[in-house]
Amino acid sequence: MNETCFYCQSECNEQVHYVSFYTSNEEQEKALCAECYQEWLQGIKG
Repeated sequence: MNETCFYCQSECNEQVHYVSFYTSNEEQEKALCAECYQEWLQGIKG
């Protein structure tokens, strides 16, 4: 079963990366495709 990317809503066919988001002091793990994960990494680098 393929995961759906939390950000772009496409299927994560090749590789799935899980990142943690905090909402209302609760940790939620979301799946990102490889492309969105790279953009997320660039965003946290500044």
